Amino acid sequence: MDQLIPSLHLLLDPLAPAFRSEVYALFCDLVAAWIVCLGRRTISRVWETTGQAEQRNHAAAYRLFSEAVWNWDEVCRLLLLHVLALVPGVRLWVVVDDTLAHKRGAKVAFGGIFLDAVLSTKKHKVLRFGNNWVLLGVVVELPFRRNRYFCLSILWRVYTKQGAKPKQEHRTKSQLAAEMLTVLAGWLPQRQILAVADSSYLGKHLLKKRPAQVDALGPIHWKAALYEAWPQPQGRRQHGDRLPTPKEMLADDRQWPAQKQKITFKSGVTRELEVKTISGVCWYDTAGPQAVQVVLVHDPLGQWRDEALVCTDVTLSATEVITGYCRRWSVEVAFCDAQQFLGFHDPQVWCALSVERAAPMAWFVATLVMCWYV
Repeated sequence: MDQLIPSLHLLLDPLAPAFRSEVYALFCDLVAAWIVCLGRRTISRVWETTGQAEQRNHAAAYRLFSEAVWNWDEVCRLLLLHVLALVPGVRLWVVVDDTLAHKRGAKVAFGGIFLDAVLSTKKHKVLRFGNNWVLLGVVVELPFRRNRYFCLSILWRVYTKQGAKPKQEHRTKSQLAAEMLTVLAGWLPQRQILAVADSSYLGKHLLKKRPAQVDALGPIHWKAALYEAWPQPQGRRQHGDRLPTPKEMLADDRQWPAQKQKITFKSGVTRELEVKTISGVCWYDTAGPQAVQVVLVHDPLGQWRDEALVCTDVTLSATEVITGYCRRWSVEVAFCDAQQFLGFHDPQVWCALSVERAAPMAWFVATLVMCWYV
């Protein structure tokens, strides 16, 4: 603790209630060493960086992850206080996605063979063995970097395939994302949360079971079954007549005329797009009977692909929906930074508790460093 920079000490002090005193001291030492460690961030190398390798056995560092009593959710609930200082207003933008941590060894808990999206292309799919992690991050804007969004990781869950060891109740990745949104909403009952996700997550688990103050935004399938939304259900019928699919709506300029809008994106690029906003519809099979809005986007220059977006918050404008979905890319940058600079793949652990704690250390440190820098 004496080796910590005072300003970093101030950031870590609010996290102390999540640990016993001796565990907290060791945790702080490893966090500081994780930040300044050179080379691969294996547990033993991080322990050497603390400068205590000659006085104490390195087993203490491994026991922090495999045996000590603490929980990432409780730690990150306290860390969220620092993150909220960067988010003005009552609306909190969050993003959910998943990534693969490369591992080796048949005994690695929660291990499985998954698609590696980083190494794959549309024509060539690459499969790797490892742990598949689902992440929820808070998207923030910083006054000194107005040309991009930053994703600060707050919650995460490791995905387990059916039949994998250790055996536990199987939940899909979208169910894990919905669970984390429920946890976040319980922490912040007075905040309005808007979750941005891609098509893999924007399904019934995320939309139907979300808390009251949580809305969602993301792509909708081009052949999605849409219906007229009713303010109040009438008998057994929960919705009105069937409507054309988003693909048919985009092609029908007579019934659904497009409006040309100039939209300025975070990078500073301004593009004139043809936009159709369809309100008063419901995506009953996936989102239930409540009204949602669908925003269809077409680039007249043909340089960008057509997009079909759905948002459960009908008060947002089409521009806010389009630029809001662009916030999703910040999580990809967060994945890249954690893997290239903070050793997300590096910890060589295999038991269940160590796997659940070691790899996310890279995300925790990334969020902590961002708050520290700001």
